[in-house]
Amino acid sequence: MIRPWLPLVTFFFFIFDGTVMQVFSAHWFGADIHLIPRFAMILVLFTAVFYKRSTSLAYGLIFGFMQDIIYTDIIGVYSFTMAFTAYLIASFAALFRKNVFSAFALVLFGVVLLEFQVYGLYSIIGVSNASLHQFLYERLFPSLVLNGGFFICAYYPVRKGFDGIADFSLRDSEKIRSSESMKSK
Repeated sequence: MIRPWLPLVTFFFFIFDGTVMQVFSAHWFGADIHLIPRFAMILVLFTAVFYKRSTSLAYGLIFGFMQDIIYTDIIGVYSFTMAFTAYLIASFAALFRKNVFSAFALVLFGVVLLEFQVYGLYSIIGVSNASLHQFLYERLFPSLVLNGGFFICAYYPVRKGFDGIADFSLRDSEKIRSSESMKSK
């Protein structure tokens, strides 16, 4: 069982993603870069690394669909890319130990993968006309710095939250086993 903090916190950061750059836009300071916060996606990727693949896939699909409906004109791009990225990262996470370094690498790789998928799909359908050079230097690299900073700030509290979920799930499974053993006696 997952406690309600995860969907609520992810939803908060989903809304925060859309509002933070309106207030703190780099264009206001004369910079020609695009900082794209992917805070909700980072929480989905935390779910992929520290919890279950199926839960991260569902969160990627749900929050991707919400991204499509609220922030874009094309339905399906973020639904597909966020769910696919969460699934891939969850699959890769099974190969690594769960520590801050592997989580940092997996989450940032997930953000890079998401950004490249969105850029590629938007380029194919003609929504984006940015060159690869523009995409890399004006959007991807600055966004990685922003999202890497968010990861560093969020890692400890989110990890403790997932540890709490694991402890809660362990207690539930122990209660179920003890009640089954009591019934069998």
